[in-house]
Amino acid sequence: MKTTAEIADEYERNLVLLRQRRAELKAQAKAEPSAELRFRLWRRVGLLDGMITSSSEAVDIMRGGRRGM
Repeated sequence: MKTTAEIADEYERNLVLLRQRRAELKAQAKAEPSAELRFRLWRRVGLLDGMITSSSEAVDIMRGGRRGM
């Protein structure tokens, strides 16, 4: 069984990867000539933004920065 601190560490490691992927998709979307593919890429960026936000909030809660909702 993992401790809360270990889970928070794992979330933070995953956040780094999510942020890197988001940056890659943003760059790809900016360079994409096809409007349809650009739309799909930006939609994926938006999904990653949501994942990053919720994971960041979860880490903050796990670290004791604030109480859950």
